[in-house]
Amino acid sequence: MNIWKIGIATFAVMALFGLSSCQTYEEKTLDKLTNLSERIEKEGPKYDANDWEEAFEELADIHEDIKDCEFTPEQLKEVGRTYGRLSAIIAKESAKALGGGISDAISRFSSFAKGYTEGVVENFNEEDLKEAEDQIMSTLKEIEEGWK
Repeated sequence: MNIWKIGIATFAVMALFGLSSCQTYEEKTLDKLTNLSERIEKEGPKYDANDWEEAFEELADIHEDIKDCEFTPEQLKEVGRTYGRLSAIIAKESAKALGGGISDAISRFSSFAKGYTEGVVENFNEEDLKEAEDQIMSTLKEIEEGWK
């Protein structure tokens, strides 16, 4: 009789552990993204180049996992919110790291952007630009409809 009680108790404990770990792949992936975001927010100010490299590698791995997920609309909203938060944290820490060199970086980006624009204009004709604009507008309408 006593062995039955032990068996039932063991089964109950195993079932309880099984239920508590029944996260979906999507939930686990979202948790990884959230944990990375929280860790970078907390420890990012102390990161060196190697720490940032590891964080970006982890983010790339999570991004690959996200490609395989079928999120619910609410989960997808949370993924977007967390990515936005993470982007803001990274931008803030990057700006601090650049410090006084920010004006040089902006100047370099400005030169790059001007050259990029000239390259696009030189290599696209009016028809190409119209086709690209139509595709972008179509995609934006699809996104807008998805938000409604």
